[in-house]
Amino acid sequence: MRSQFRQARWILLLLALGLGASGLASWLGEHWQIPRVLPLDTVRFDGELARVRESRLREALRGRLDGGFLGVEVAAVRRGVESLPWVATASVRRIWPDALQVTVREQKPVARWGGVALMNTAGQVFQPRTLPEQPLPALAGPPGSASRVLARFREFEALLSPLGLQPSGLTLDERRAWTLELAGGGLIRLGREAVTERLKRFVAAWPALSDAQQKRLARADLRYPNGFALRWQDEDAVDDT
Repeated sequence: MRSQFRQARWILLLLALGLGASGLASWLGEHWQIPRVLPLDTVRFDGELARVRESRLREALRGRLDGGFLGVEVAAVRRGVESLPWVATASVRRIWPDALQVTVREQKPVARWGGVALMNTAGQVFQPRTLPEQPLPALAGPPGSASRVLARFREFEALLSPLGLQPSGLTLDERRAWTLELAGGGLIRLGREAVTERLKRFVAAWPALSDAQQKRLARADLRYPNGFALRWQDEDAVDDT
């Protein structure tokens, strides 16, 4: 009998606790979006902010801070911050009892894209209001090809580095043909097929050229089955190699 009584008492206690928790949850559901209960007083921004002004960040959060400390939609705050072109990612967390901390990671541009936008390290394109004046490779290609063009550029850059040649741009045209630009003003036409093998053949033959020839290179056409054609600056003649 006593064991049955104790068991019934525990059941009643658990039911009471459950009803209490349910009532508390119901009260919070009805009241936590009222700012005066737990007002949101401060929004702090963290991260290395070189391109993004705090005034732009606060402007992006306009209309997204309603609901007080508990009621504010953290996901909406994050989306608002990430809507700015120079913001790569943002994370938001509540700081008890009345603050939000927004940690911002800025975009790191590695190239220009199409002359009107920038590209980050992941090959994603973003378009700020104004482009920076810092020297960046100029890449271009059809829609959806940005990450592919960046990967090719890095590959070609690594192949040409031992020669002291610095590529300054790469274009993939509508025919899917590649054209590589050099910092000295020269062009390397790679065509559409076997582009890596063609460039490796050019790299292998480069040391056979004189220093004067190397400095005066205007164009290299690698679209030949077993060789390539070179054109020098201020000359119309073409050398087949």
